[in-house]
Amino acid sequence: MKYKILASDFDNTLVPFGEKSPRPAVVDAVQRMQAAGGKFVLSTGRAYSALQRPGQLGGIRFDYAITCNGACVVDREGAIVAEHPLTAEEMYALTDFCDDYSYALQFNFRDAYYAYAGYEYLSALYARASGSGLGCKDGEDRDRHLVDMPHAAFLVAPPEAVEKFGEKYGYLGLHFMRVGGTGPDGWNSYDVVRQGMDKGTGLASLCAAMGLSLSEAVAAGDSANDCGMLRAAGLGCCMANGTPDAKAAAD
Repeated sequence: MKYKILASDFDNTLVPFGEKSPRPAVVDAVQRMQAAGGKFVLSTGRAYSALQRPGQLGGIRFDYAITCNGACVVDREGAIVAEHPLTAEEMYALTDFCDDYSYALQFNFRDAYYAYAGYEYLSALYARASGSGLGCKDGEDRDRHLVDMPHAAFLVAPPEAVEKFGEKYGYLGLHFMRVGGTGPDGWNSYDVVRQGMDKGTGLASLCAAMGLSLSEAVAAGDSANDCGMLRAAGLGCCMANGTPDAKAAAD
């Protein structure tokens, strides 16, 4: 078998927007691939903690998961294969920035999402996306990072916020990836990870750990945060309704 693993994005790739789980034909295809010896890798901006909802994957059991846009790779039991958590300096810079401008900020820890700023705003955002199964804890006491550091952040702010952050903290090189559409207030949502991190980096780390080459991997996705993975894999496949940059990154 030329290809040994399939890495698939979650939202709008494995599971269509507005639906709660993969369609039966998708479940069947993944299970047949696994029965033939292939490995299925769920690749997502979500943290491992956000992949635990019963029935979320239909009958699919992933072998590995690339979580937090490549910043944390785990096996199906949650054991870490590779990780690149935010540093204290990076975390504090994001927190100070969001405090200065009253933006909403969440950090993605291993056990849950914690809102360090704008808890009520983020809770309302998740309530509107009720089918996503996502939610956050009130972390405004800001002590969760004393246990371990988050792998990623989630920022909701107006479009000019990324440029503003770069003017003050550009030396950190943090990677901002816009996700989803613009909210009714004109604000955008951004996943934030360390410099050089994306799903392609996560896929490369996983392949190295498995003793595989990237040429033996297939990747499927639909949006900007999938581009690194689509370019890195031996075969990159973009959904028909994917973004222009994702289509350009695919084969």
